[in-house]
Amino acid sequence: MFEYGFKKATENATLNSKDGIRTIYFPKQKVIFFEENKNIKDSLDLNIVFPDEQVILYSVGVMKYWEFTDEDLINKKMYPLIPLQLFNLRKELQRAQSKNDIHRIKEMSYIARDLAEKLANESKDLFDKHEILGDDFHKMLLAINNLIEYLNRNYLNDDRLEDEVNIMTKTLYDPEVEKRGVEKGRNIEKIENAKKLLDVLDDDTISEKLGLSIEMIQKLRAEASNN
Repeated sequence: MFEYGFKKATENATLNSKDGIRTIYFPKQKVIFFEENKNIKDSLDLNIVFPDEQVILYSVGVMKYWEFTDEDLINKKMYPLIPLQLFNLRKELQRAQSKNDIHRIKEMSYIARDLAEKLANESKDLFDKHEILGDDFHKMLLAINNLIEYLNRNYLNDDRLEDEVNIMTKTLYDPEVEKRGVEKGRNIEKIENAKKLLDVLDDDTISEKLGLSIEMIQKLRAEASNN
């Protein structure tokens, strides 16, 4: 962490023109531990000792992922970490597997399926609220599928689980892709119509009639003038 921080700090170094002293700024860093372990502390600490015996404590904060719920992650806008809530099931699955507890493993399969659906719906809600982009939404759903596949093939061995989750996430994503495609097609049509009206109507009128922003109309007019 120190080496990485130092590398980033040197990339952003500044030179004071008055005294000629260069200053480097370390980035704020954090380490994420995903699986619960009582030995994990709240920070990773390193003493840096300089030749004059000056000692500087270099401390990096620790995020204990298992202490966060999906709701916590949403509130803190840590959206990419939401799918990894599924990883929290691994420790319990390892215990059930070591005891050969078939009943508990089967029960955990239902829990994994329900959690995957919950996380996928939360991701869609973020997408609908424009908190994440379509590409981010797709990656989060893909992560959910990949984690379900990992848990299933290593612990659950449920013949239906992967297909059910895949169908569920595909059902959520496909309508959004189709909707965005339709919207993109409509915008292209509006832009083409706007180009035809540049010579006969003013910018405000074109914007109002076609539902395009005034900035878009001005951009089209500027492009037309350059051509």
